[in-house]
Amino acid sequence: MQRNPDGPSPLICQAIQRRCQLIFDYKGFRRIVAPYCYGISTRGTEVLRTVQVGGSSSSGGYGFGKLWTISEMSRLELSAEHFVPNDPHYNPNDSAMTRVICRVD
Repeated sequence: MQRNPDGPSPLICQAIQRRCQLIFDYKGFRRIVAPYCYGISTRGTEVLRTVQVGGSSSSGGYGFGKLWTISEMSRLELSAEHFVPNDPHYNPNDSAMTRVICRVD
């Protein structure tokens, strides 16, 4: 697993481009996700649209798009596991974002 000392943006975009899963801690739970879209939210914060594929979840929500706030993530890592983008509800022009930095096309 690879960590990036320069912040989340390069690592997240690398994961999206390579179709690699990401692993991170969020609100006390270790998450494993397939990243789809990274950008700036309508509130001006960095966010990541993913499908959670493993790890823990307080809601038990797997297999559908979730929006994560980057500033609430810790221990972000690039996984060696790959994913095939297959979320039927994925929209590359995510309405939760005013600016997309990188995304699955």
